[in-house]
Amino acid sequence: MKKILAMLLTGVMIIGTLSGCGDGTTEVATAGDSNVSAQATDNASDEGTAAGADTQVLNLRTTAFGNNYDVQDMGWRWMMGDCYEGLYRNVADEDGEHFILAGAESVDVSDDGLVYTFHLRQNAKWSDGQPVTAHDYEYGWKRLLDSSKGYDYASFALNVVGAEEYNKGTGSRDDVAAKALDDYTFEVTLKVADPTFDAKLVATPLYPTREDIAEAAGDNWGKDWTLCVYNGPFCMSELVEDNKMVWTKNPYYWDADNTKLDTVNWFLVAEDSTAATMFENGELDVLQTSGDYATKYSAAAAEGKYVELTSDYPGTVTMNFEFRDGGLSGLMKNVKIRKAISYCIDRDEMVEAIYGRYKPAYGYVAPAITFDGEPWRNQVEEPAKAEYEQYGGDPAKLQALFQEGLDELGVTTPISDITLNLLTSGNTIENQSEREYIQQVISQKLGCKVELNSVGDFALFKAQRDDNQYDMMIGGWWSDYNDPLDYLNTFHTGYYDSYGYYSNPEYDALADSLVGENDMAKRKEIYTQMENMLFDDCALAPIYYNTKQVFLQNWVKDFRTSSFGASQELYITRIEGRNR
Repeated sequence: MKKILAMLLTGVMIIGTLSGCGDGTTEVATAGDSNVSAQATDNASDEGTAAGADTQVLNLRTTAFGNNYDVQDMGWRWMMGDCYEGLYRNVADEDGEHFILAGAESVDVSDDGLVYTFHLRQNAKWSDGQPVTAHDYEYGWKRLLDSSKGYDYASFALNVVGAEEYNKGTGSRDDVAAKALDDYTFEVTLKVADPTFDAKLVATPLYPTREDIAEAAGDNWGKDWTLCVYNGPFCMSELVEDNKMVWTKNPYYWDADNTKLDTVNWFLVAEDSTAATMFENGELDVLQTSGDYATKYSAAAAEGKYVELTSDYPGTVTMNFEFRDGGLSGLMKNVKIRKAISYCIDRDEMVEAIYGRYKPAYGYVAPAITFDGEPWRNQVEEPAKAEYEQYGGDPAKLQALFQEGLDELGVTTPISDITLNLLTSGNTIENQSEREYIQQVISQKLGCKVELNSVGDFALFKAQRDDNQYDMMIGGWWSDYNDPLDYLNTFHTGYYDSYGYYSNPEYDALADSLVGENDMAKRKEIYTQMENMLFDDCALAPIYYNTKQVFLQNWVKDFRTSSFGASQELYITRIEGRNR
């Protein structure tokens, strides 16, 4: 058996309980430092009041509270990552994104990679003092697979023996091979070995759920926060709709001694200007912002007034094409036309002029994604970069490429009489600047017309998207687990119809060949082929890779971010020097 040793770190997931935060103590291990927290500590002044003399209260801003407290739904990950905890936690440090054991103390993996035996921490408790057991994991996983619940992320567990049959209604719940062998031993048997399985364990759908609590709540489960219990370092203890949410330290958490914050206040602040004023007045300790505010605070951080943390985030914003009908113009069926449109966009210019942040994208898999322990983009060149540079934004070359595509389609309409439709959503100034930039550069460089169809309401956007009422649309993918496959699978036939109904049997065959493939060198080869094929076909036009930019007051120490757990990991954050 392969043995993964327990790692001395705690886990965190977000959400709280009204009644569960009572008195209690636990024995804990020492938490390690991450790259993000190290930056915060190193860049900020350590002079002043010791941590123990400060009030351990952290004030944060959000633009929405959400209304989903069901971990199996993964509807509110940013909160669930700090108040709940799964078997593993994802952390970011100087070694990049990686996993640490959290709810599990150790795990045995069979030599064939099929059987995972998780040994749970026996001092882990829910916020009402009840132990977290293997039965809670078994219930949570089987609840996820229950088709009557309609969970979108049931796919995360379909490789478990018996899971697909139960999910489809052709098998028994009892035959699902995710079982509690005893109170603290949880065994999972897979149908085929899957190197992405560990990455999915940090996602909330595979977290434990208390059967007695969930069943008693019935239809209110996940809707009423006062019915919840939590197994992470914080509990939700107050909610004032459209105003404020409060988390308090969970004394029953197994690593409570290393959870420094007593209270986390979340203020709902819609306007960036209001949030900026609160941050400058010290009423907010952490701020994520954009545009001129980000520029301002970045300059202030360089002078030592604040701390700036920047990191990659697993999201890629893209332009997608309508493949089923060729779009409203009928022209999107031709690869040369799609490439001419894509290569009109100067990604570097757009990122600098419109956003003032992010990274220009010439591939699909984002730099935040790692493979076999190393960032994917450090291992594999961006597939669109070389061809893009051949055209260099030259209108004559781009128009010639576009005309070749028209000729191949037998279209005799002059380019100047052609109109393309761009579907977008969002009401922010940044959204508007983005769509107008794309409209302008395509019109200027190709000589055709671009009609903007901008809808603020996502439901309306989705309706027009699903009805194929566009030529191009602005979309993107934000990964749910740390592996290139989560990106690449979105273009598998039938997997994600909102990507324009792209379909390529050769691409599907490559994706299917990964099932049961454990050789990481072989997987890398197949992933590379798949990503290259997407750009040979111009299945999409990448625009930028997401990044995360966070500003901290100097008194905020050991603040971490995470791409796949809580977006703001607060389990070892502390306040030091606020009162000096």
